[in-house]
Amino acid sequence: MRIHEPGLTMEHAASLDEADGRLSQAVEIGEITARLRKRYPPSEISPTDLAERVRVYHHRFDTARIRSYVPILVEHLARRSIDTPSFQSALHERD
Repeated sequence: MRIHEPGLTMEHAASLDEADGRLSQAVEIGEITARLRKRYPPSEISPTDLAERVRVYHHRFDTARIRSYVPILVEHLARRSIDTPSFQSALHERD
């Protein structure tokens, strides 16, 4: 929660915190996708598919209470799904 600012209601502060969280998630997803694009050329995986995998794996951690390792875990899952196609299939079977 934000430090109380004059004229800022608790509801407004909570709303701003939620917006900050969505922005930081979007930045995380963008950074992960950019790193993976450097590693995997479009001939290996389409940019659209790569971005979708990162988004889906990131979404799996939406309820994680500790967020510190989420980018590392998401990047690992995405790399593994590209390097080992059967891994991607196995993940979808679990859903």
